[in-house]
Amino acid sequence: MQEHLQSEQSRWSKTMHWLKRIGAGVGIATMLAPSIAQSQQSQQPPQHWISYAQLASNQFAAWLSDPADDAVVRLHAWMQERLLKEGQPLPPPLVTRVWVAPSGKVERLEFASLGNAQADNDLRALLTAQPLSEPPPPDMRQPMVLQLTLDFPQK
Repeated sequence: MQEHLQSEQSRWSKTMHWLKRIGAGVGIATMLAPSIAQSQQSQQPPQHWISYAQLASNQFAAWLSDPADDAVVRLHAWMQERLLKEGQPLPPPLVTRVWVAPSGKVERLEFASLGNAQADNDLRALLTAQPLSEPPPPDMRQPMVLQLTLDFPQK
């Protein structure tokens, strides 16, 4: 019994070590809806749209790094397991399309599957569970298209 308890504590300690090292880098790919992007490729989005996308990106990164959240722990464990398996790299940057209601709630989220149903569900739950701290600018076109990079930060 004592050995089992020590083994569990050691496993938890290792998990917490990895959680401290794992991050979810979130970068902005573009914020223009696809049809707008095609018709206005030479135009940059307004600065207040970019600022809002950065705010959303920062909040997503914080939510994806919260070691107290069970979904974060599962997602990070999946990433760690994937990394440790031979030939299983971390997922490539994930393009997400995000629709935000005037209340700041993420009301719709689209992304290509990570290849694991539980990881997909956890990512969706993490990014839709709570509202962003601010509503989107009234004139902002949606969806916001953000690029999520799920990785282990370099020390």
